[in-house]
Amino acid sequence: MKYTYLIISLLTANIVYAECSDLSFNECAQWLEYCEWNEDTDSCQEIGGGGNNEELGPYQFATITEADGLRNGPDYQDGILFYPTDATPPYKSIVITPGWGGGSSSMSSWGEFFASYGFVAITIGPNDEINDSHQQRAEGLLDGIESIRQEQSRINSPLYNNLDIESFSVSGYSMGGGAAQVAATMDNSIQTAIALNPTVIFEDCETCASYDYCICLDPSFLEHPVPVLIFAGENELDELPSYGGLLGQDHYINTPETTDKILFEGAGSGHGFAAYPHGEIAEYILFWLNYQILNDNSYCEELLEIPETASQYLTNINCSENPIGDVNGDSLVNVTDIIMTVNFILNGEYNNLSDLNNDQSNDVLDILLIINIILN
Repeated sequence: MKYTYLIISLLTANIVYAECSDLSFNECAQWLEYCEWNEDTDSCQEIGGGGNNEELGPYQFATITEADGLRNGPDYQDGILFYPTDATPPYKSIVITPGWGGGSSSMSSWGEFFASYGFVAITIGPNDEINDSHQQRAEGLLDGIESIRQEQSRINSPLYNNLDIESFSVSGYSMGGGAAQVAATMDNSIQTAIALNPTVIFEDCETCASYDYCICLDPSFLEHPVPVLIFAGENELDELPSYGGLLGQDHYINTPETTDKILFEGAGSGHGFAAYPHGEIAEYILFWLNYQILNDNSYCEELLEIPETASQYLTNINCSENPIGDVNGDSLVNVTDIIMTVNFILNGEYNNLSDLNNDQSNDVLDILLIINIILN
């Protein structure tokens, strides 16, 4: 069964991230792409995470476990809730789920990261870390939302009456990233999805009849309006060749153009590019949350800046309130906008308002799109 083969192919790409801390010095040296030796703690840690506090924000945080009274949701296991202790409520929340073979603790660096920037975050594990599907993991994300929501009314909870119960987001790594996209199709009230090196498997012998084992990714499978931030590795397909057509780049292509979306492809990176918060990954996630969740439009322009570590950066976000195709900002789309775009092309200049197909260049395709807008 190809589904089983695809899952097994994720073993070396995921299990390391859950177990760097268990490796000896010599074993750590064998996984230099994923792990590094910390001389201060005399232990192996994940690159970009695993105890490194450099990416944490200004707020102190604490945790709530099921032993403390946190709801034990039936669609996931081992929930751990991270919350800021000195930020200003009401708090907006995010649910995070791991990749294949990982439990909730493998996403703890993300829980700490979000809480340190003023968000409530619950990390969850699938009920079956090996066999749970993307659909089941998505159901776990939605169940995690319910657990956070119940903290609002649990009298003994430190979050009692301190939550914004209208603002929930989802995120995950690898299979968890694909689950975040699936969850967005199941519940359109989700504020945003953050897919960290997502994979996804859809078996549909009607839509995918021409594909091996009826597995494919079709736009109809990701039909949702939830804004999504997608991270992928430039060389990810080299590590997971059996996931061709099912990785982050494919998620971006198959997510509707009417949905706000970004693809951040890490130059020279693989499947572990966004396994932990670090560098521009952490930076752009904060830009995204400020823009999409906290409604701070000043971060929109930041999201249009191409990251230095990106081999490819795509988005359909439009920071202007003017119509798409209105290059000169006069609230009209006409021949003047075509002339300006032609001038940008002739002068070798780039203008994001002229880049209608979001390919980071101004060319004849953008001119044709503007003409189509005028004619229609």
